[in-house]
Amino acid sequence: MNLARFAWILAVLLPISFEAARADQDTQDTKTDAAQPAAPPKPAKVVDFTLKGSLGEAPSPLGLDGSPLETNLSTLLDRMAKAAADDEVKGLILRFRDLGVGPGKAHELRRAIAEFRKSEKPIVAFLESAGNADYWVASAADRIIMPESGSLMISGLSAEVTFYKGLFDKLGVQPDYLQVGEYKGAAEPYTRTEMSPEFRQELTEVLTDEFDLLIQAIAEGRGLEPDAVRDLINNGPYTASKAREVGLIDDLAYPDQVEASLAEKLGVEKLDLLTKYGQPEPEDYSGLSGFMKLMQELSGDGKKKAKTSDPKIAVIYATGVIQSGKSSPGSILGEAVMGSDTIIEQIQKAEEDDSVKAIVLRVDSPGGSALASDLMWRAIVEAKKPIVASMSDTAASGGYYISMGCDAIFAEPGTLTGSIGVVGGKFALGGLLEKVGVSTDTVTVGKNGGLFSPFSRFSPEQEKAVRAMMEDTYRQFVSKAADGRDTEYDALNKLAGGRIYSGRRAKDLGLVDELGTLDDAIAHARKLANLDPDQKVERLALPEPKSIFESLSESLDGLGIQSPQIGLESALPEPIRGMAVRAEQFRRLVEREPAVLILPFEVRIR
Repeated sequence: MNLARFAWILAVLLPISFEAARADQDTQDTKTDAAQPAAPPKPAKVVDFTLKGSLGEAPSPLGLDGSPLETNLSTLLDRMAKAAADDEVKGLILRFRDLGVGPGKAHELRRAIAEFRKSEKPIVAFLESAGNADYWVASAADRIIMPESGSLMISGLSAEVTFYKGLFDKLGVQPDYLQVGEYKGAAEPYTRTEMSPEFRQELTEVLTDEFDLLIQAIAEGRGLEPDAVRDLINNGPYTASKAREVGLIDDLAYPDQVEASLAEKLGVEKLDLLTKYGQPEPEDYSGLSGFMKLMQELSGDGKKKAKTSDPKIAVIYATGVIQSGKSSPGSILGEAVMGSDTIIEQIQKAEEDDSVKAIVLRVDSPGGSALASDLMWRAIVEAKKPIVASMSDTAASGGYYISMGCDAIFAEPGTLTGSIGVVGGKFALGGLLEKVGVSTDTVTVGKNGGLFSPFSRFSPEQEKAVRAMMEDTYRQFVSKAADGRDTEYDALNKLAGGRIYSGRRAKDLGLVDELGTLDDAIAHARKLANLDPDQKVERLALPEPKSIFESLSESLDGLGIQSPQIGLESALPEPIRGMAVRAEQFRRLVEREPAVLILPFEVRIR
C-alpha cells in the first residue's frame, strides 16, 4: 500500500472511530447520570414583609449602617415594586401586625399590592388578629390566611371625641375660645361637653364616606357585592373559622404551614424568606478602618448618596403639626412637627438645584399655625418650577392651606381635607389658682394690655378685637383658596366654614384636582416639567434623612423643657397619653398666635 492511499484510508476511518468513541462515552455518561439522584431544586426566594404601625411618610433617620431605622411608606412601596420586577423573587408574604394607617395610606398599599399581582407571582396575606386597617389592605392580596385561633375584628367605623369641659369646670379652668366657621370645631373638646350639631354632622358624613370606601375595597378584593360586604361587616366581628365560612378569608393555617403551602405551589421543598429585601447591606465596623467609619457616622458625616446630574423630581415631605421654625421628626419625645423654616429651605434647595425639574409636596398634616402656613404658602406660589401637592391621610386646615398654592392637587379617595376655618383663644387659669390658694394682682397699661393674660377671660371689648383678627385671617384663607382653585370668593366660601371632606368628595366639589397616589402626582409633575415619558428620572427625597444622632439632637433642641411628653404625660397609658399630648400641642399653638388653622380630630383606621 503506497503512502498516499494509506493517508486517504486514515482520513476516512479516524473521524468514524472518534464518533464511535464519543457515542460510547455519551452512553457511559447517561448511565452514570441515571445512577445519581437528581439534585433538589434550590429554595425559592420569597419576600417577607411585616406591616405594622403608622408607616410614616418622611424618610426615617439613618442608623449606623446608613439604612433607615424604620420603614416608611415610600420605602416599603419601592421595595414591593422592586420585588415585582425581580425575576429571582418568586412571591410575597405580607404579615399584618396592628397596622394603624388612615384611608390614604391604605389606598396606597392596596395600589402597590395590585401592581405586584400584575407580575403573576403569588402574594399571601397572613393575619393573626386583624382590625379594619389590616383587613382593608390585606383584602387586595391573592389569598388571606389566619391561624385557627385568630380573630377578624371588622365592625364598622366609629369616632370618639373626648371633652374636657366638665373637668375644667371642677378645676376652675375657663377655656375662652372663638371660632370662625360654624363647622370649625377644633376647640369644642375644651369648651363643650358634647359635639355641636355641626360637628356631629360633618363627622358623620366623613365616616360614612370612609365606610363606603372600606366596603368598596373589600368587595373588589374578595369578589363580593357591596351590599353583601356591608352585611358581613355589620354582623362582625368573626373568629377565624367563621371568617373562612363567610368568605372573608381563604384558609386556616399557622405560619409554618403558610410557608410550606407556598413552597409546594412554587414546586420547591422550602422557601428562602427575604425579610430585609431591598435594604442596603450592613456596614462592617471591624478593625481600625471600621472604627474611623463609625466615628464619621457619630459626627453626622456618614455615607451620603452620590449626587448625579440626572433629571430629578424633588419630593418634599410636609408632615406633622404646623409651627414656625424648624421641623422635628416624630419620636417617643413628641409628635412630628412641620416647621415653616425647614419646608421653605427645602423648596429653595429644590429651586436652586438645576437637576430638579419639578417638585411634589407630600402633605400629611392636620394644620396648626396660621402664620407658618401662610409663610410656606408664599414660598410655594413663588416657586418657578412646577409644584404638585400629593395628599396622604390628612391635609386639612393648614395642611390644605399649603396645598392650595400648588399647580395641581392630588388626593387619595379617603384623604381628610378642607377644614377651611379659624380657631383661637386661651385657657384662663385664674379659677384653678384660686382653688389652691394662689392669687394674682395685675397692673395694666393700655386698654388691652392684659389681652392674653392666662389668668382671666376676654372682656367683651377684647373678644371683639380678637374675633376681628380671626375673621380677617379667615377671609385671607378663603380668598387665597378661591384664587388657587380659580373660582369666586362666594362660591369657595360655601365650601369653607370649617367643613371637612374626604378626598373623593373634595374632588367632586373642586377642592382638589385629581384622585391618585404619590406616584400619580409625580407622573403629573413630570408632565408639567415637559420631561420625556421614557426618560430616566430620579426621585429626590427632601429633607434628606439624617443620622440617628442628628435627629435626636434636633428633637431635643426643638422640644425644650415644655415638651408635651416630658413629665407626667409620659407615664400615662394610651389613649390618655395621646389626648394629653394633643391638648398640650393645641395649648402651645394658641399661646403663640391668636389664629390657628387645625383639624378638630384625626382619623386612624383600627
